[in-house]
Amino acid sequence: MTASDDEFLEKVLKFLRGLNPWAEAQAGAEIDPDTDLIQTGIIDSLSVMALLVFLEDETGRHVPLEDLLLDSIRTARTIGDVYGSRTPEAA
Repeated sequence: MTASDDEFLEKVLKFLRGLNPWAEAQAGAEIDPDTDLIQTGIIDSLSVMALLVFLEDETGRHVPLEDLLLDSIRTARTIGDVYGSRTPEAA
């Protein structure tokens, strides 16, 4: 991971921790890069749109809703791996 990858992952984690006041309680622990966001309910049908807006804001690129596959948003690490490469610095 490069420094920009680490920075993007930290931004993703900060977003996820602020997504819902109960998110970490729902996960049973602090949200870390490998917390299963789907299984714990941190990412649900309502929060997917907030995640989409966050990713578009952070990457500066349009992210089609159909690109948000469950496996690409399952953990903060996978979000970082898939969408971090789309940031302007990575281009």
